[in-house]
Amino acid sequence: MNDEVRRLERRIARLERMNRIVLAGCGLVTDGVLAAAAAPDQVVDEIRAHRIRIVDADERVRIDLRHDDEETGMFILDDVGDTRLGAAQFAHGGGGYALHGPGGRGAAVLYLRGAGSLTMYEDDGTVSARFPERTPQPGGAR
Repeated sequence: MNDEVRRLERRIARLERMNRIVLAGCGLVTDGVLAAAAAPDQVVDEIRAHRIRIVDADERVRIDLRHDDEETGMFILDDVGDTRLGAAQFAHGGGGYALHGPGGRGAAVLYLRGAGSLTMYEDDGTVSARFPERTPQPGGAR
C-alpha cells in the first residue's frame, strides 16, 4: 500500500507542476493577446464577451474562455482540438480542474462541490485512484 501511495503522491506532484506551468503560460498568452489587440496608445479598461477563443497560426482554437448557462471556464486544447486542461465552474455549483491525456484518454480530475476529491482515470476510463476513497453511505449511495 505504501508503494501505491508514494506512486500516487509523485503523480500528483507532477500534475501540480504541469498545472502551474500551463496556467502561467495561459496568463502570459492571454496578457499578450490582449496587449496586442489594444492600440499602442490606448488602454482598454474592460473587455466584455461571452466567449474568447485564442487560435494558433493554423486557425485552430488553442484556448477557449467561455461562459454560458452550463459552465464558466478556461479550456486549453491540443493541436487536434482535444481539451488537455480544463478549469470550470458549473451551473450546478461544482467546479474543478481536469488534466486529460492525448485523445481525451486518461485524466486527473480535481473536483469540488461540497467535499473535494481527486480522481485518476486510466486510458480506458477506469478509475485507478480516488482521494479520499469513497465510503458506503446509508441506503447504498456512494
